[in-house]
Amino acid sequence: MRIVAVVGLVCLSLPAFGAPQASERQTVLIGPWTISTTHHADKFVSCSMNRSASDMEITFVKKQDGLLLTLDSPKWKLERGKTYTVKLLAGPRAAEAKALAEKTGVTIAFADGALNDRLRTANVLEIRGEGATLRVPLDKSATAFDRLESCFERNIRESPETNPFVAPTRKP
Repeated sequence: MRIVAVVGLVCLSLPAFGAPQASERQTVLIGPWTISTTHHADKFVSCSMNRSASDMEITFVKKQDGLLLTLDSPKWKLERGKTYTVKLLAGPRAAEAKALAEKTGVTIAFADGALNDRLRTANVLEIRGEGATLRVPLDKSATAFDRLESCFERNIRESPETNPFVAPTRKP
């Protein structure tokens, strides 16, 4: 009877010690920001940092092709696929960008390297549209963006495409 109980306990604990599952996300908290990794079918895709503020879900995503910002609010009723021109301001740095709409959110690609650098030191990111100015609080963003960058660099280096003989660590 004792052997059956021990075998049962070992079997129940095996998934905890095995390779991470495809849907598993590891996260790290830095102030109001949650840093996490995204994998699809064991392939590293991106690192992200997100938070909620002013009835918005705010997510910065670092991918192979650059930095994206997604903003989502259940209050918004947007036309999916429509592109809006916006002005981004972080401290004294400004840049124009396009916001691609979904039903309740937008995605904005950050192409201006100087603006991206200002995100670490600015207190707020303003997104000026025709109808309103959205304010994204950037408190603790210097540390969070540093962690986002290191998450991306570490995971892209350790991806199976780089070394197919080592399992990815999936660390944010």
